[in-house]
Amino acid sequence: MKIMLAGQAYYKEDNGQAVFTVRLARGLAAAGHRVLVLAPCDDGNPGLVRDDAVEVWKINTLALPHNVNISMLPGREITKALSYFVPDIIHLQDHYFICRPLYNRARKKGVPVVGSNHFLPDNVTANLPLPDIFKPIMNRLLWFHMFRLYNRLPAVFTPTATAASILKKQHLRPPVTPISCGIDSKRFHPTSRDDQRAARDYFSLPPDKTIFIYVGRLDREKGLDTMVRAFARLCRDCLLILAGKGSFQSFLKDLCEKLGIANRIHYPGFIPEKDLPGLLACCDCFVMAGFAELQSIATLEAMACGLPIIAADARALPELVKPEKNGLLFRPGNVDSLHRAMDQFLRRRSAWKKWGQASRAGAEEHAMEKSIRQFLAWYEMAVSRNG
Repeated sequence: MKIMLAGQAYYKEDNGQAVFTVRLARGLAAAGHRVLVLAPCDDGNPGLVRDDAVEVWKINTLALPHNVNISMLPGREITKALSYFVPDIIHLQDHYFICRPLYNRARKKGVPVVGSNHFLPDNVTANLPLPDIFKPIMNRLLWFHMFRLYNRLPAVFTPTATAASILKKQHLRPPVTPISCGIDSKRFHPTSRDDQRAARDYFSLPPDKTIFIYVGRLDREKGLDTMVRAFARLCRDCLLILAGKGSFQSFLKDLCEKLGIANRIHYPGFIPEKDLPGLLACCDCFVMAGFAELQSIATLEAMACGLPIIAADARALPELVKPEKNGLLFRPGNVDSLHRAMDQFLRRRSAWKKWGQASRAGAEEHAMEKSIRQFLAWYEMAVSRNG
C-alpha cells in the first residue's frame, strides 16, 4: 500500500504528534509499505529526501517561537507530491497549513483521506495570556476551526477511548476509532541495577537519592508549576528531573529559586531518543501532571521502563494509571493532592517493584507492532469504502 502522512510536525520529535508521526511512518515502512510524509522543512532546503525507509517531501516553512511553524503557500508542492507519489490513502495528522489544501486536492483526485486528532483547545489556550472569561470562547473557536476540516473526513483516529468520547461530545460527525499511538516496548524496557547505576553515572545523577522524573514539553498545560510546588514540600532527600524544553521553562526556574529548591531540580533539556530509555530506567518514579493528555506517549515509555507513575486524574491518564496497581492519581492542579501522592510514594518503597512490574505489563499492551496492524486494517477499510 502507498500511504501518505501529512502534518505540521515531523522532524522535531519534541511533541507527541511529531513522535507519533515519525514512529508510524517508520513502522509502516518496516511492514513493507511505501510511505511519503509531507512535512515542514527543518533546514531551509525544501524538496524530497529520504529518512531511512521513509520518503519525506519537505515544504517551505516559516519557523516562529514556541514550537510554532507556518508552511508557506504549500499548494504547488502538494500538487507535485501527489503527482509523484499517487497514494492509495492519505492520513492527516492535524488540520493546519499543509493538511487543508492537501485534503482539497486529494478529494478532486478521488484519494481517500482519514485524520488523526492529537488536538485539544487546552493545548493552545493554556499557553496564551488570556483572561479565564475568554477561554471558553476561544475553545469553541478552536474546535470550530478543526471541525471545518475533520467533519468532511470519512473516518478519524484518536489514541484512547477517552479522546474518542471527547470528540463525540463535541459532535464530531465521522466515526472515531481509538488506536493506541504505540511504543517500542523492546527499546524501552526495565534494566538491571548495574545498568541503572551506570546510567546515573552517565547523566551525573547521585547514586543514592530517590529521583522523580518528567519528560516532555515544558509548557503551561503540563501542570509543571503544580509539580514544582508539591515537590518543594517534600522533606525527604530526593531529586526532580524536568527533561525537555518549552516556553514555561524560565518561569519554572524562577519559581524554583523563590522556593529555595533550585539545587534539587535538574533541567537536562531535550533528551535525544538514544538516551531516553536509559534516563527513564535509572529513575524511580515518573510524574505526569498534565491536564490535557489524550494519551501521553511519555507516560507509556516510562511504564515500559518499569517505572511507577504518579499522574493527574484528568483526560486519558486514568486509562494508563491504576491507583495502587501501578502508581497513584491526584487531583489535577491541586498542589496538596500531588504532594500527598509523592509523599505516599516515598513511604511505600515496598510497593515500588510491584507497581513497576504492573506498569511494564500495561505498556506491553501498547506495542507498536499491534498499533501498526490496527492502522493498516483501518486504512484498508477506508480504501474499500472509498472504492
